[in-house]
Parts: sequence; structure tokens; C-alpha cells
Amino acid sequence: MRTKLAFLTEEGLTRSRNAARRIGAYAVVMFLFACASGYVIHRYWVSENLTLLQRIYFQQYLRSSWKSVLSSRKSRYAILVRTVTNPGNKREVVLGVSDNDIIPKVDDAGRLQYDQRHFPIFVLKDGIEHKRFYWAEDVLPDRVAYDWFHRAIYDDQRLIDIWRPAWLGAILIFSFGTIGLTTVDALAQRLYLQGEAIRGTRELSPKHYAREHRKEIGYGIKVFAAEGSNDPSTLETRWN
Repeated sequence: MRTKLAFLTEEGLTRSRNAARRIGAYAVVMFLFACASGYVIHRYWVSENLTLLQRIYFQQYLRSSWKSVLSSRKSRYAILVRTVTNPGNKREVVLGVSDNDIIPKVDDAGRLQYDQRHFPIFVLKDGIEHKRFYWAEDVLPDRVAYDWFHRAIYDDQRLIDIWRPAWLGAILIFSFGTIGLTTVDALAQRLYLQGEAIRGTRELSPKHYAREHRKEIGYGIKVFAAEGSNDPSTLETRWN
């Protein structure tokens, strides 16, 4: 017998627990799918929209980002630089280069070439002042390195800004996927319960009984002949 407080019954609680388990399983599946989707978005969207130097510096930017929390930390960084002569004191000044200053050296297949130290090979564009042009390796405070990458290479974009398409896409996929699976599950359970046999007895008024059984024309009762009869035929009586 179903009541308005069926969710408080043992059967109702059992169904609630089963529903919670299914929803948890859907959430786990969608979480894994969302993580995989976030990686795909990063690989084929975020990375593809980065400039060449942004892609090359990305691992160093990532490392300097979390290490810069400790201002006293220092690490080794490799930065593409050019030097110019200061006209005032004639000293050599080191300047970092940007994507607008360089041309990558590629092979016949269009792949970037590397030197013996495994650094990408670039040449400066015509008209760019320089005395020397090289990959500088030095130990720098992580905070200084992060500030330079953040300002000069990534146009004041933090990692969370760069990754926005990936993490936002993953959140949307997880949310809508979990809601969608839960909705389909609820619909499937509702369709299943519509065909569930009624358990126990129910008390109906004559009006409700007539409404629920308006398509019935009668009830057939099969009666078998008594044991020992020569003709064990089956008799059927219909009560109208």
C-alpha cells in the first residue's frame, strides 16, 4: 500500500539509498570524463592558442608560479635574451626578447630545430638592435622569474586565466553530464514503477473502483472437475 509518506518506509529508504549510490556512480563517471575532456581542451585549444614562446616557457612559468609563493626560493631558468650597449656608461645590458622580435628556424618539414643544448633555435628579425643573442641560463629568485614571465610573455595572464577554457569546460561537462544522467535515471525508474504490481490490498470507494476497472467486462474463474471424474475437463465461470 502506497502512502504520502512512502519515503519514510523501509522500501522508500531502500530506494533512496539505491538512488544515492547510482547518482554517486554517475558523478564519478562524469568526473573522470570531465578531467579527460579538460586535458583534451588544454591540449588542442589552450596550447594551440599560445604563442611560440608562451608554449616554450610554459613549464617554467608553471614552476615559477607555485614556487613564487615562497619568496626566498631560487631556481635555474633558461631565457632567450639579447644584449645592447648602454650609451651612457657603455655597459652591456641584457634584455629579454618577445615573439615579435624573433623568427624560428625550422627544417624542411616545418619542425622547430634545436641546438646541441636542446634549446630551440631562433634568429632575430632585421632591425632588432643587439650585440649578442643567446639562451641565458641563470639562477633567479622564483618571484622575479614569475613576475617577468607574467608581464613580458603572458600579457598579465595568470595560469587560471590561461586554463579558463579547460577548467570551465570540465565543470560544465561534469555538471550537465551528472544532471543529465540523473534525469534519465529518474525517468527510467518512473517508467519501471508504472508497471510494478500492486502489493497487498487497497481500500477503494465504489466510485474509485468503477473508475479503475471501467475497462473490465468481468472476471473469469477456472473450476476443475473433482478428483476421480472420468472427464477432467475445465469449466470456466464468468462473474459480471
